[in-house]
Amino acid sequence: MANKKQEVELAVAEVVDYLRITGQFAPALKAVVERKVTADAARKSGIKISTKQLQSAADTFRAMNGLAKASDTEKWLRQNGLTVEALEDYLETNILLNGFKSKLEKKAGAAKYMKAPIIKESVRELIYKDWLASALK
Repeated sequence: MANKKQEVELAVAEVVDYLRITGQFAPALKAVVERKVTADAARKSGIKISTKQLQSAADTFRAMNGLAKASDTEKWLRQNGLTVEALEDYLETNILLNGFKSKLEKKAGAAKYMKAPIIKESVRELIYKDWLASALK
């Protein structure tokens, strides 16, 4: 039996309505707004992205998604209705977010956050698991 792909026309409004009805729209919108606000703050704080960083992020993305060849990436982009520019924007934003988080971490200092019981317990659990792994070797 042969697989036949049926083309279906969709309007963006239909997708948005579906996401709203299923409760997925608000979290997605929140995530996009947070990414935009943070990327803007990162740029204003002086964080720049090098071609090397972008290439490394693209290589990692392709590896994580099993896109070994350029043709695999092009096919994946087409199947997902994306452009190279959209993927680059996504990767650039990820780089900016990570850089900004590092900058915030250095500025804030960890001691303030280590006082929170949930953080303290998480760190204790990680320390214990490391110890246990080495004890069981």
